[in-house]
Amino acid sequence: MLKAHRLSTERRQRARVDLGLRSDMVEFPIRPMDAVVALYSDGQIELSEAIVASLSRALFGVASGAPAGLAQRLFSRLSHRVLKWTTTHEKTDDQSGGTGFFRNPILERTGHPYAQALLNSSTKDTKALMEGGDPMNGPYMMISPEILRISDVWDRLLMHSVQGKDVQLRFVRETQATYEAARSRLENGFSIRMKAVAAGTGLSMILAYDRLISEGYDPARMTVRITDRDSSNVDKAQRLLAKLTSTRSSATTSETEGGISVGTEDLFAEPSTSGTIGQAKYHVVTAVGILDYLPGFTCETTERSLRLPQPEEVEQAEHLAARLGHMTAADGELIVNTYRPHASTRILELFGRRFDYRHRENLSALLATADFGVARLVGSGHIYDVIVYVKSLPSPT
Repeated sequence: MLKAHRLSTERRQRARVDLGLRSDMVEFPIRPMDAVVALYSDGQIELSEAIVASLSRALFGVASGAPAGLAQRLFSRLSHRVLKWTTTHEKTDDQSGGTGFFRNPILERTGHPYAQALLNSSTKDTKALMEGGDPMNGPYMMISPEILRISDVWDRLLMHSVQGKDVQLRFVRETQATYEAARSRLENGFSIRMKAVAAGTGLSMILAYDRLISEGYDPARMTVRITDRDSSNVDKAQRLLAKLTSTRSSATTSETEGGISVGTEDLFAEPSTSGTIGQAKYHVVTAVGILDYLPGFTCETTERSLRLPQPEEVEQAEHLAARLGHMTAADGELIVNTYRPHASTRILELFGRRFDYRHRENLSALLATADFGVARLVGSGHIYDVIVYVKSLPSPT
């Protein structure tokens, strides 16, 4: 048994060396939005592996970033004022469900994909969201020192801002918490079942899984499920899984023991066992960046702040909390985030984004309705806290 442990340790040490070499195999680095395209499109396998390796080194290395400093926060306030003065909203009245589009000469002049995502027309169903998913992955790429080094001024202004740096910190802490929870269980001789309830959160799960495999942990003891309501986001995640050495042989569309799978799922539909193995629950569930758009247990909302009409919404935060509770095993861990009111988020609100803000107390009260008790703060920025909640054990009868 000691010999097997020593061999496993040696494999993990060799894997760490290999992890550092993978990004030298191809022409790298590239610009952040080009990196997003490379990850989620077909082909560019070696480049995708290099990007993942670079992100992994930054995520699990000594340096993991810090919130924006005073100068950046002051510049964010100035940017908000300038954009408020220069942005106009052109409404449309058609049958396609469109709500119009935004014009801003400064952002239009940049030609940057992230700026275009802010300005592009929204539909009534997705008005609050950064559509397409890809632009929101842009700030994640800035975690890579190689990509950050060659990013231009607009990359930094748009994706390395106060909000952007907090998004990066949120992603780092989420990934580290996922990895640590899984590794702890594996080291204690148990198998692990993990679930990410959005494809954006899935990138964090993929990086944690990739790290564990690279360190020599047995993939047969890890079952990972990534779901999203949007089939296009699911397709993107599947393309990424098909390109990584750690996942291409074990990736499936339906959940299997010892595999990593991606599929569509509506979390607000009635609970079912579709796509799961019987009634098995998950030891680690990640739901980061989702509750920000659901009402209930809030300290503030965009509508209240801007004195806008409060729409009637069927989907409530408490409904999602109940579903998260339903899928999490007793004593399992749920990784979520707060979303605190901050001046930098007002920039997104200028372009029609609508948010539901929560402090830690609001989030804890919300999750208590689904029997999540003990909370552990794993990271904090200006806007986000990343918190791990533990599902309460059943009361003895």
